[in-house]
Amino acid sequence: MSRKGKKSSSKTEKRVSRKTVEAVPPAAELPVEVGQQTSLFPHASRLPVELFFLGLLLTWTFLVACFPLRNMDIWWHLRTGQLILERGTVPYFDWFTFIDYDRPWIDLHWGFQILVTWLYRWGGVDLLILAKSLCLALTIGVAWYASGRSLPACWKALCWILPVICLSGRSVVRPEMLSLLYLAIWMYVISQLSTHPRLIYLIPLIALLWVNSHALFVLGLVVSGIFVLDYLIRHWAQGRFGIDAPDNSLSVVTLVRAGVVTVIACFLNPYFEQGFLFPLTLYEKFSVDQAFYSVRVGEFQRPLDFIRQHGLWNLFLFSQVLLAILTFCSFIPLLISKRVNPFRILLFIAFTHLAIKASRNTAIFALISGIILSDNLSDWLRMVALRKEPSQGETAARSSLRLLDESLLKNGSCAILLLFLMVSLLTGYWHQWGGEGKVLGLGEQEAWYAHAASEFAGQPGMPDRAFVSNNGQAAVYIFHNGPEKKVFFDGRLEVNSKETFQLYEQFQQQMAYNMANTPDWASLLEDENGQLPAIILDSRFSRNEINGLLNNPQWQLVFADQTAAVFLDQKTVDRLELPVADPTPLMHPPGMTVRENQ
Repeated sequence: MSRKGKKSSSKTEKRVSRKTVEAVPPAAELPVEVGQQTSLFPHASRLPVELFFLGLLLTWTFLVACFPLRNMDIWWHLRTGQLILERGTVPYFDWFTFIDYDRPWIDLHWGFQILVTWLYRWGGVDLLILAKSLCLALTIGVAWYASGRSLPACWKALCWILPVICLSGRSVVRPEMLSLLYLAIWMYVISQLSTHPRLIYLIPLIALLWVNSHALFVLGLVVSGIFVLDYLIRHWAQGRFGIDAPDNSLSVVTLVRAGVVTVIACFLNPYFEQGFLFPLTLYEKFSVDQAFYSVRVGEFQRPLDFIRQHGLWNLFLFSQVLLAILTFCSFIPLLISKRVNPFRILLFIAFTHLAIKASRNTAIFALISGIILSDNLSDWLRMVALRKEPSQGETAARSSLRLLDESLLKNGSCAILLLFLMVSLLTGYWHQWGGEGKVLGLGEQEAWYAHAASEFAGQPGMPDRAFVSNNGQAAVYIFHNGPEKKVFFDGRLEVNSKETFQLYEQFQQQMAYNMANTPDWASLLEDENGQLPAIILDSRFSRNEINGLLNNPQWQLVFADQTAAVFLDQKTVDRLELPVADPTPLMHPPGMTVRENQ
């Protein structure tokens, strides 16, 4: 070879060598993205293994949410959905109460209400429970693919056990079940933007569906706002402080376009700007009015207050605290290694704030924490593997040992744990540990709803109004008798005012403690014709009121079963010629142990 040819060959070899070195950066500088696939764990990406663990996790998730119906709000949701289909319009003013009838009703739940109405017509309560369980399983399935792409399947399954426990504690048939699914899809789209940037235009579609299903659509806007803030931070950092440079697959123009269309989609609801701003009303109730609502509504109570009162010996609360601690700790090894991810840090701060404010937010916190935990562990494992990359001569042996260890020991241990959880659920021990009286099954919780009392009070000739306590049972009365017959107060805090709530409690106290000598509460409930409402009292939570009215000669017990009592004023009883009912069934309400007098 000529001297000129040798020089050319030498230059070519140097260029190839330089490109090779540049193409393989040091382990400490390798970007670790959420959605990036890696060959560091080839066995973890095997489809049969992943589907096996995902199948076990989703089956357990589905079954853990299959328990008899016990949430109250579903009944006014169902009645509203029926009326929307009959009338062809959503409500703009209250349909169901006689004291707040002129108050605006921003019913962003209307899409959910139509959905559950169709499901109830097709399959009754059983189909509602199955749909709710399927929705939770779909949420976890989407979140599985939205996070931890480099994690072995067994590790990822372990990461999602605690979030599933937390989510199952609030797994009821209510609009929140759709919000969780929408949030999981929103997070999945964001996780795929680095490789599929056009998916960003799915965000406005999700927002459109979400804003017409539940007021928590604002959570999607929060996530997107944090994503944009992360983008700006990365531009400002320019690779400093352990923050990777921004992904160039998304341009500023694309972000602005998608953001504008998403905001417009949120205005496309029957209430326009009022619907868009409605989440602020809900936020006010567990922030500004926290002191009032937290002691009256369980889901507005702060988890810290619950811990002070009852301790940590609650399966769901303990799982929430443990999940929060593990997610927080998962940031530490990454920060030590100068791997800062502003998006995850800001997400964790924002959703932790919501969870601290009210227990109703712990489900969304659990979902986001599960995604963050899986992503952080995924990044940490990739860094560890890169730093311990074996030499070429040891690759085969090390890979075989690692594959054997992962598949036989770790995979086997994880599978045994998931099967144990499944068996504990099927044998009934799981719900015993939960301590909430749930069982695996369908249908309604035994003697939980005042159906018979509501139907009795809705008969022809009965008063057109009712005072129902507790307020959850008012939804059952609404389902059977609304809107022709109305209630004084129910559980729709987006409609009923704080002042009405206080007046409702005042009436309860007067019923319970001084009936005969202070009839003012009854006169305030009279209609323009002097007609008093029917009084329907829950046997579990309104025992003082029941005892008070039983000792009040102005009122008579006309119906009683294990679930509820119906009282009418003496004038109405005489007009309808109703006999006095036997109060014996009220003595042993379901789900309560009543101490007998010695």
